Amino acid sequence: MKIEEFLRAYENHPVLFVGTGISLRYLRNSYTWDGLLKKISADLYSNNEKYLDIKYSCRLSTGYDYAKVAEIIENDFNNVVSQPENREGKFKSVNDMFYESMAKGIPINRFKYYLTTLLKDDKFDDNKQNEIDEFKKVRKNIACVITTNYDELIENVFEFTPLIGNDILLSNPYGSVYKIHGSISDSDNIIISSKDYEHFSRKYELIRAQLLSLFIHNPIIFLGYNVGDDNIKDLLSTIFSYVEPNSPEAEKIRSNFLLVEYEKD
Repeated sequence: MKIEEFLRAYENHPVLFVGTGISLRYLRNSYTWDGLLKKISADLYSNNEKYLDIKYSCRLSTGYDYAKVAEIIENDFNNVVSQPENREGKFKSVNDMFYESMAKGIPINRFKYYLTTLLKDDKFDDNKQNEIDEFKKVRKNIACVITTNYDELIENVFEFTPLIGNDILLSNPYGSVYKIHGSISDSDNIIISSKDYEHFSRKYELIRAQLLSLFIHNPIIFLGYNVGDDNIKDLLSTIFSYVEPNSPEAEKIRSNFLLVEYEKD
């Protein structure tokens, strides 16, 4: 099915649900979830073997629990970098920012702050400029964007207003980017570890209800994900926990989804 055919059945503007694949395609500096944790681990431990040990300890029957991997690396990172002997060196800028913020009464998480520095260089891939120019034209034909990405690609391309955390509840969704896992603009709101996901699940009940409303009333086009993506599976399992699986509402939501998968060439 082509996107145009899918949209002909709807009067409301579609919502784009954007994943890592879009950032990997259009940014010069981007990572998968696995790649980002591997990079931080290599910088912290100065080798890749420690990361492989951590991944092994977090294996599942169908892959790896990357939220648990993130939690282990986060704990190690914050512990190691905070040691007096590591005040200087390659993590000096992280400690500088930590102490500067703490002196102002603003607590920050060293691990999450370092993560944002790795994604700050969000320059477009020059070889994809023609595609990016075409992508920008989409903005006038969509209601809003939902993304699990931390980078600022979408707000820069569409010039939409980024909404993070409770801001999602207080703003008009149209012309907005729902950054449901946080943003590099606010490191402490980033959701990456098991603890973060548990906190999100408890705290943001109303946000999930607002997403459910969008899912019921708008066609949803998934870009940059694959069918087995953990973020998609977790979100959809949460959404469908609000409605009976075989109900008319559940069928309506399912029929509103279109997943666009990447094929080379």
